[in-house]
Amino acid sequence: MRTFSYWLCFGLLVPSYTVGPVLALLQLAGISPPGAQLFGLFSPFSSLIPGALAYFLPSIVTWLLFLVMLALVARRIWLCYARGERVPASYAGLTQVLGYVGTVSVIIAAIVLVLAIVLKAGSGVPAGMALIPAMFCIPWAFFLTELFSFRKRTM
Repeated sequence: MRTFSYWLCFGLLVPSYTVGPVLALLQLAGISPPGAQLFGLFSPFSSLIPGALAYFLPSIVTWLLFLVMLALVARRIWLCYARGERVPASYAGLTQVLGYVGTVSVIIAAIVLVLAIVLKAGSGVPAGMALIPAMFCIPWAFFLTELFSFRKRTM
């Protein structure tokens, strides 16, 4: 479960931090690539601060947080593929609990969405509501894991 929850967190963050900015720049240039709406599914995971709370922060803070997370995602991709590192040892304790809460939330949201589609009942709002804990927990689980991995390396 530990490995699955970490890779789910990683898998939800990578598209939002790698492909998301490229698609946003293309859309600002007036180019609408096919399937761009699909990456909108990953946008809730693209910030440590949820969109409703981001209005209370200066925009420079949200940009700095985005750039820090982008650097951490790039670092983890490099560590996974170039060095062969897998689940970091720092994914334990609080970060693991956050990852588990986010994983369970994503699984419940997927089940609710599939049931709503199969039963042709509802609009997907209950599935979106079930995803709310994941929007908070998954980015923070990854962020704290990566920060703690710096500390573990120096000890």
